[in-house]
Amino acid sequence: MNDLIELKDPFEDSLKHLVLARTPESLPGLREMVSYHFGWNDPSSKTGKRLRPMLLLSGGLMFGGQPMDLMPAAVAMEVLHNYTLIHDDIEDQGETRHGRECLWRKYGLAQALNVGDFLSTMAHDIFYEVEALVNPSNFARAYSVFRQASMDVIRGQYLDMDFETSEYISVDQYLEMIRLKTSRLISGSIRIGALLVGVEDETDVLLEEIGEHAGLAFQIQDDYLGIWGDTSTTGKSNLTDLTTRKKTYPILLGLAACPPFKAAWDANPNITPELARGMAVMLAEAKADERTKEEVQNHLRVIQGAEERLASFGSNKSSGLWELLDSAFTPTYASTSKPGSTI
Repeated sequence: MNDLIELKDPFEDSLKHLVLARTPESLPGLREMVSYHFGWNDPSSKTGKRLRPMLLLSGGLMFGGQPMDLMPAAVAMEVLHNYTLIHDDIEDQGETRHGRECLWRKYGLAQALNVGDFLSTMAHDIFYEVEALVNPSNFARAYSVFRQASMDVIRGQYLDMDFETSEYISVDQYLEMIRLKTSRLISGSIRIGALLVGVEDETDVLLEEIGEHAGLAFQIQDDYLGIWGDTSTTGKSNLTDLTTRKKTYPILLGLAACPPFKAAWDANPNITPELARGMAVMLAEAKADERTKEEVQNHLRVIQGAEERLASFGSNKSSGLWELLDSAFTPTYASTSKPGSTI
């Protein structure tokens, strides 16, 4: 993990350099919006967790990769992720991101769309900087994964939006949506770092399994925290998922197996905070909270088994990957409040 900590500042420097190098000073408005989104206009601004680029770097370091050879790919993954955040905020009508107004709220819908599209294309342009630094066949395999992840995350977002107006969504349909929207970028990040170093197909398959289950566990954990999380730890309301009628994992469990919850859901197109608290209690009484936590644990057990198999490949730098993945599940997962807790 120490190797990754030491890479955080070089990554931030590379991110800013590679992005601004493609954002001309002759277009000051565009440069301002890009800088605003990434938090570069204000030194006190919060930034993202940088989980995906750190996973990419850790995937390469596990198999002897040189960090600076992998850096453009890590930057490209973060730029791609931020493009999806800009579009998500527009589509979900989100108002804040990283403690400040969303890009579309500050600069308008049309220009925010332009910036998102700009970053989407830029991500691929930055990724190509890796081509001169690694074996050509390794680059081709890694870029294929990057391109596929780019398409899959849009497919997942399409399903997410489509589900908002669909009367019935099964748990399996939901899992497929989050596999595309969340898991593919996490899985792709780990795989790309390793593929650029030249890992064998057997290892790549194992890393894909780890990433897929990590993404699923991460999203389902987030769904749990969206209803039963400790707001002082998560920093967000535990009523929003219910009041906005968001079809998350525990809510879908309730709709399928808890008649009182389904009746309240069907009868109240506008769910008040007071009603949301009562509905959270209904879900807990139907053990939707326990089933959701168990589903997270099921995915974590798969990851643990894959970790043990990966250890047999002889890598001695895998601890960074596991510590990164573990950081995504602690401490928020352990810090949960009682069903129906207040804001």
